[in-house]
Amino acid sequence: MSFKSYHVLAQPNASWKLERPEPLRFAGTQGLLAQWYRLNRLGAAEGTWMVQASEWLALAVGAEAATGRWIIFEQINKGVRSLARLERINGRFSSETRLMFQFRPLTCLGDSPSLVVVEPENACSWSEELSIDGGDGSTTCSWRWAAPKLGFASVVAG
Repeated sequence: MSFKSYHVLAQPNASWKLERPEPLRFAGTQGLLAQWYRLNRLGAAEGTWMVQASEWLALAVGAEAATGRWIIFEQINKGVRSLARLERINGRFSSETRLMFQFRPLTCLGDSPSLVVVEPENACSWSEELSIDGGDGSTTCSWRWAAPKLGFASVVAG
């Protein structure tokens, strides 16, 4: 599982060419979640928050460089690549940060020589709950991935 920032170019037939991938780290003490928390801790401590993908990109690569980029979540299972575009993250900080990632699935049309994708017309976006060790009440904050609270059926289609 990995997150990457791709520069996106519109192609014919409502497809998109993804190029110049850059890895993104959400976890860890220097990851995007910890950085965002340090910048927004006072406002975020009052309850839940929502951050659009464009804001994560601006934090990672700068506001100007974020234009024309998507955050792509990639998984490879038994040699099959699955891609999804991150739309936003909802969260709540406490001793453990609870997160809900909102994704839009992508269909890969080809990956040689360029990665070309489409957004399926009738595909539902989906959410996945994750947790990270870190936040307001944490004394041993590592900002590492942790098991989500639900522990069952933590994928919600919408």
